[in-house]
Amino acid sequence: MSGWTIPHENKAYADILYMHLRQMAHFLGNIPPEKLDFTYDQAAPTPRTLAVHTLQWLICDRYHIEEPDAARHPRVPDPPDDPAALCDALLAEAETWRALLLALTPARLAEPRRQFNQGEMNVRAFVAHIVQNTIYKSGQLSYLYYALGLDGIGPYEAPFPNDIYQEVFRPRP
Repeated sequence: MSGWTIPHENKAYADILYMHLRQMAHFLGNIPPEKLDFTYDQAAPTPRTLAVHTLQWLICDRYHIEEPDAARHPRVPDPPDDPAALCDALLAEAETWRALLLALTPARLAEPRRQFNQGEMNVRAFVAHIVQNTIYKSGQLSYLYYALGLDGIGPYEAPFPNDIYQEVFRPRP
């Protein structure tokens, strides 16, 4: 790849995915084992479900990028039962994806793919899917983490922009 430099697009994908996966592993690793299957409602996901869903789609989308024919993909492995091993698996996928994303060329991002040998997509669409999916699952996990009182700073207070403006740009006497 003589003369190839990583486009800002790839670095942005890699950085945001890596950040959210590290945060998920941190939160998951700090949730007590007896709370990993906690949910407020049967219809809502548990911390374990969120982590497993994220991990399995990371693997599946990577398979689609690496091998266009889904019939040739190995099946996604079962997730580890042990919470620490699940965190390690998320972190390992974060590293694998970081390397993959930083190595993708613009031509490779445009290569055609089909999800499960159906609907038309390209590599960039798989990257966008996994970034979106991971951000969404990270948000759901952080909600449960805060709801369980594990952030250690008291009730959540949203930092609204106008409150910050008010603090930063107070009228001068």
